[in-house]
Amino acid sequence: MIEGPSSEVENRDIPNIPLENFVVFERPDVRLDELTTFQTIAVRRKGAFREWVESLAFTVIFVLVFTSYIAQATQVPTESMKPTILVGDHFFLDKIAFPANYPAFIRHYLPHRSIRRGDIVAFKSPTDGNIPFVKRVIGMPGDTVEVRNKSVFVNGIQLDEPYKIHVDSTVYGTDPWTPEELKIRDNYGPVTVPANRYLVMGDNRDNSNDSRYWGFVTWDELIGKPLFVYWSYESDPYVPGDKTLRESLDSYLAIAFHFFDKTRWFRFGTIVR
Repeated sequence: MIEGPSSEVENRDIPNIPLENFVVFERPDVRLDELTTFQTIAVRRKGAFREWVESLAFTVIFVLVFTSYIAQATQVPTESMKPTILVGDHFFLDKIAFPANYPAFIRHYLPHRSIRRGDIVAFKSPTDGNIPFVKRVIGMPGDTVEVRNKSVFVNGIQLDEPYKIHVDSTVYGTDPWTPEELKIRDNYGPVTVPANRYLVMGDNRDNSNDSRYWGFVTWDELIGKPLFVYWSYESDPYVPGDKTLRESLDSYLAIAFHFFDKTRWFRFGTIVR
C-alpha cells in the first residue's frame, strides 16, 4: 500500500494549553477630548547673511586651530638646508604636541615627541622669534660634538652624513688672523650637549646659521617636524630687510607670471628627511 505525503501540521507537536491560561487583552477606551495637545514652536530660519557670517567664523577658527596646533604650511627662505630643502620649497609642518605651540602651563601634560639624531626640526629663531629656523639634529643631550676640518664627530666617532654638502672647499684653521666665524665653521668644539637641549646644523654646512654660532636648541623651543613638499617654486634666497609695497607686488606678479615654467613639478610630494 502506498502512503500519501503527510502534511506539516500532522508532524508538528500541538501544545496542550488549557483554555483558562489564555489572557484576554482589552482595548482601552480613550476619548478624543482626553488627548493632550502639544503646541509646536515654529522654527525660525536664519538669514543668508547670518549663515554666511557663522560659516566664515567657523572656518577662521578651524584654520587658526589647525595651523597653530596640528599642521602649518611653511618654507625655508635660505639655502641653509640645501639640497634636502631648496629655496622655494613649500612644505607642511607637523606641529602636534610640540611644546613651543602651546602655553607653558600645558606643556607638562603633552605627550613627549621623540627626537632622534638626524631628524629635521623647526624651532623658534634664536635671533628673531618671528622667523622659525629649520635644521638637522646632530647632537643629542649628553653627546660630545666636535667639527674637525669640516667633518663632524659625535662621541669620538665620525658621522656618516650623505645629506650634507660643502660649497666652499677651503678649510680654515685656528690661526689668529682667521675670522672667528670661519674658524668655528670648519673647526668647532668639542662641546657637550646639556640636558634637554639639542645641537643642530644645516645640511649646507658652509652656508648655515646654526648651533656653531649661537648655541643649543631647547626642547621648549621646538615647533615641529617637516612632512612633505606640496609646492616648489624656483626663487631667490631671502634678503633681510623690509620690502616696499611696490617690491612685494612685483614679487607676487612674477610668481603668477612664471608659475608654470618655474614650478619644480618633480618636487611635489617629496618627503622631507
